[in-house]
Amino acid sequence: MPAFESKEQMLNVFNKFWVKASEHKEIMEKLAKSQVVVKFDIEDPTFQFTINFRDPGPNGEIGTLIVDSDVEPEITVWSKSETTNKFWQGKLNTTIAMARGKVKLDGSVAKALGLLSKIKPLYSVFPEILKEEGLDHMIL
Repeated sequence: MPAFESKEQMLNVFNKFWVKASEHKEIMEKLAKSQVVVKFDIEDPTFQFTINFRDPGPNGEIGTLIVDSDVEPEITVWSKSETTNKFWQGKLNTTIAMARGKVKLDGSVAKALGLLSKIKPLYSVFPEILKEEGLDHMIL
């Protein structure tokens, strides 16, 4: 399964993904209602980012992506970068991945599962960004 090559590559992809995802106002409004802060702790390569739906960003927006944030998350999700890639393309059965230890969750499972149904429409955005970045080999 294809993984990211570097932290810089992931940073570039996720920043561009989040800009494009933020254009989906209806989805962002639903996610903002959750008022949750989720930290993604990724390995191989190591990369951490937090999505904050609780506190307004610098321009008053809700749903900011912050790298190496010091905001205390309600949910922390750990996975390897190849699993993260699969997840954001909607190709990962999260329940099975958790059972097999490919995804570890710290925090409210109920809140995490509630977010899953809301972010599904964003799964189509991630492969678009991979393609734009010349990472066609990572599209599943």
